[in-house]
Amino acid sequence: MIVTVTVNPMAEHLFSVPHFEAPGDFRATEKARLIPTGKPLNVGRALHDLGEQVLNVVALGGRTGREIEELLEKERLPTRVVSLRRESRRGFTVFDEQGRTTTVYGPPPKLEDAEVEAIVAAVRSLMPIGKLVLGGSTSRLDLYPRLCELGVPVVLDCRGPALIDSLKASRDVILAKPNLKEVRATFGVHTAQEGLQALIDAGARSAVVTDEGRDAWFRVCGRTFRARPPAVDVVHSVGCGDAVAAGLLKKMGRPAREMVAFAMACGAHAAGRADVASLNLTDCEELAREIEVQEVSG
Repeated sequence: MIVTVTVNPMAEHLFSVPHFEAPGDFRATEKARLIPTGKPLNVGRALHDLGEQVLNVVALGGRTGREIEELLEKERLPTRVVSLRRESRRGFTVFDEQGRTTTVYGPPPKLEDAEVEAIVAAVRSLMPIGKLVLGGSTSRLDLYPRLCELGVPVVLDCRGPALIDSLKASRDVILAKPNLKEVRATFGVHTAQEGLQALIDAGARSAVVTDEGRDAWFRVCGRTFRARPPAVDVVHSVGCGDAVAAGLLKKMGRPAREMVAFAMACGAHAAGRADVASLNLTDCEELAREIEVQEVSG
């Protein structure tokens, strides 16, 4: 079983408008959705769609937390809730037909010591775990390293000290997947290829660096690949990188090129749907045939 841990989920409002106007302009739209989001939760949603057995551990608090829990129940996503004293956050993303987006996130709840212990205990109670997916921001930099010390194969999608300390704490980071902005901020590198090498040098067995719909770079099975996404009608990019991670996990153990092509197909497929990290397995398999994958030396 794959377990995801989302300590900072969000009730995210998605608004679609034809185009952005000047600042201060008033816009109304009938295309609005409310979706629970968060990096590990998005990965869990995508894996569930791909037919994998997954359980999402989600830390929730307040009225917003109850709303997120109700939305997850409607999606029928397997969930284990850890209760927080403080309110879960909200946010919104506005996107237009030209692919431009603006996102605003509310402040995350600060985790108390007892809540950190409850999250660790919830994960430990689910052992044995096949893979553990960790990611997103957290107010407690000690949490992810503690979860990494459980000895479970780990997927990491975070930045800064949380990423570096987690890589040090785990002996089995099977995948690290920050985006280009995050890897630059964490390691001070300039290119995605340099970011891949930094992640491998830090202890990750495999790594992916995505760049918001542009070419993505992969290091899998000791080989480096550059993959170009296919032309799709993009609805929005929220959760697309998480869909890439889910695709890699789905195909882990398959030939390297197949893993990369399917992962990119999942990201592209998610970009063309109104929901977040929502996938159809058959469509992703078909789209994988259109992915241009190039092996890169060095």
